[in-house]
Amino acid sequence: MRKALSICLTLALSLALALPAAAAEKRISIGTAGTAGALYPMGVAMAETINRHVPNFKASAEASSASLENIRNLAQGNVDWAISQNEVAFLAYNGKDKYEGRAVTSLRSLFGTILSWAQIFTSADSGLNSVKDFKGKRIGVGAPGSGGERAAQKILSYYGLTYKDIKPEFMSNAEMVAALKDGTLDAFIITHPLKSAALLDLTTSYKVKMIPVGDEGFYKKYPFFTKMDVPAGTYRNVDQPVPTPTSRVVMYTSTKAELSVDQVFALLKGLWENTGEWTNTHPAVKKYTTLADAVKGLQVPLHPGAVKYYKEKGLDVPARLIK
Repeated sequence: MRKALSICLTLALSLALALPAAAAEKRISIGTAGTAGALYPMGVAMAETINRHVPNFKASAEASSASLENIRNLAQGNVDWAISQNEVAFLAYNGKDKYEGRAVTSLRSLFGTILSWAQIFTSADSGLNSVKDFKGKRIGVGAPGSGGERAAQKILSYYGLTYKDIKPEFMSNAEMVAALKDGTLDAFIITHPLKSAALLDLTTSYKVKMIPVGDEGFYKKYPFFTKMDVPAGTYRNVDQPVPTPTSRVVMYTSTKAELSVDQVFALLKGLWENTGEWTNTHPAVKKYTTLADAVKGLQVPLHPGAVKYYKEKGLDVPARLIK
């Protein structure tokens, strides 16, 4: 009996040693944005897609206050992937503006997602027709420290204005919409997708006009913005195309996440081969988040695993994105 048991144990041990060890499960966290927008649902669906299609990974999405918090968390190794507005990541990676002396050189791009539009609204009967006219006026600039507020600063600065020249109001998007309607703001600068719920609420219940940012000099000074027209008819009473700055919202990782070339390749393969599972979460995500445009407009070098994947798929990867 003992001999038989010994033989069984020996066989079991031999079999166990012969089998390959199971790969350790890698957990990754994805920083998104507030739960009310398009980016949090996208992140949740991305995590679910990874969990279904990429072996040995367990992903989860986290709500956040978006760009600035996400860059900080990536720099500190608190999250593995996270979204940020293109211009915020550009400044962080290059140690400019508020990141002077503390560049986040660990950032690596993965792919572009939705377009973020810096839109400027005032009442239709106001005398404001240019950002230059904002001097001395009550202007909503977004939540303090947000990516939108940083964009507002740059727009004002290009037209020769600082916060000392206007009466800046630091408000959430919903607060700015309400304040323009009740007359406590003269205008506001908002960084949001086109036809977001807040802007449709404003433009269907209140007569507005949009202020353009069409000067080519602005886009030369800030190359991380791209000039695009808000199409005529996007909002009620906006009957002509309005040139305005746009930037990509980009998914980033960090060298601190310690994801290998093969791991990032596998993650991107799982996502791009199953896009219907996560890009259908919002019309803006579906429209602008495509493999063909994955590297369009990016300013921070790609992770080497992303370079490998996109080259294999036949995309033209600019040399400046290869590090």
